[in-house]
Amino acid sequence: MKTILDLPENLVEDEIFSRLSISSLNSVRTTCKKWNILLKNQILLGEAAERRKKHFLMLDSKSKRICLMNFDILRKDKDDGEPSIKQVSVLAQIQISNVFQCDGLLLCVLEDDSSRLLVWNPYLGQTTWIEPRHSSFHSSDRFALGYDNNNNNHKILRISTNEEHVLGFELYEFSSSSWKVLDDVTSEHVLWSHAHGGVSLKGNTYFRASPVASFLCFDFTAESFGPLLPLPPSHSYDGLHFLSFSCVREEQQLAVLYQHWQTRQTIEISVTDKIGPDVVSWTKFLRVVTDYWVDPSAGSFLVDEEKKIAVVFVLERVGASGCLYQTAHVFGQDGYFTSVRIREAHELENKVSSPNTITRRFAPVVCSSYLPSLLQLNQPG
Repeated sequence: MKTILDLPENLVEDEIFSRLSISSLNSVRTTCKKWNILLKNQILLGEAAERRKKHFLMLDSKSKRICLMNFDILRKDKDDGEPSIKQVSVLAQIQISNVFQCDGLLLCVLEDDSSRLLVWNPYLGQTTWIEPRHSSFHSSDRFALGYDNNNNNHKILRISTNEEHVLGFELYEFSSSSWKVLDDVTSEHVLWSHAHGGVSLKGNTYFRASPVASFLCFDFTAESFGPLLPLPPSHSYDGLHFLSFSCVREEQQLAVLYQHWQTRQTIEISVTDKIGPDVVSWTKFLRVVTDYWVDPSAGSFLVDEEKKIAVVFVLERVGASGCLYQTAHVFGQDGYFTSVRIREAHELENKVSSPNTITRRFAPVVCSSYLPSLLQLNQPG
């Protein structure tokens, strides 16, 4: 009698594997050796890999957990309606305050535990804990994940800061499972906040910098910062507000989004055509006129250069009741536009700034594209 394991390979790959969520892949790998080999091939090749370019990771600021979104908003000829959002169950008991992605790995900063960090490969289901040099990390610390391009040795950069000034730098090496102080590394230009974090590209991390018209790279191979790099020169920095960075083509290009301060109607996005620790050149990608303001503390964006589309995640007020929703607006260079309402925004807290004034804060839409990785963590989780 034939079983599901006897199904033709093309049917398994095209009709079964291509429809699985990332959180289900690890369970399928253990079904049999044949499916494990087929699935590994499909992670990087074929139609299934193309479909997984529509996976997005979102940090839910209410539950403090990572969620996986799977909806096809990058197809001009199709509207899949409401997205499917699933909490990634392997970390169900862990609350996360911030997450950094590089090479398919997630570096998770824990909400109520300053004694360790968590590095996680969602596809393989592997985790490893990273402890500090001393008793604990600090709440104002910032982190980045990258790797040495000579030997693919992954590393963590710890930036000690008091929110206004950088105090020092440490580096953790996965190969030696140890921290070291970077005494000869300094940078008075690096800026980092939860709203404007760094972004990983080709193993390095790029940060906002001061002055405002520049940014800079931490090179994990050289273990040092490069020189200040210019943001797109075609922008008028007096009239535009810098939102954030994003990655293009699976960490091959960098994108930057601006919006006009005064008119709040024009969004401009540029992408790099050359990028490295000490070199950059830009190409204007998209300019659209819209009727909403992208709050820099509440939104993020993605770019699909091949399809000439940008996806901007915002908080949108809807209806007479004024309810806020997490919404994805999709823009195309040919005038294409559509919106996907993800879900109602979570209220984070009420802050009383004066006896008669209450300030309400809502969960930002912190999203990034994600592709599964076959990278093995050096330490067992």
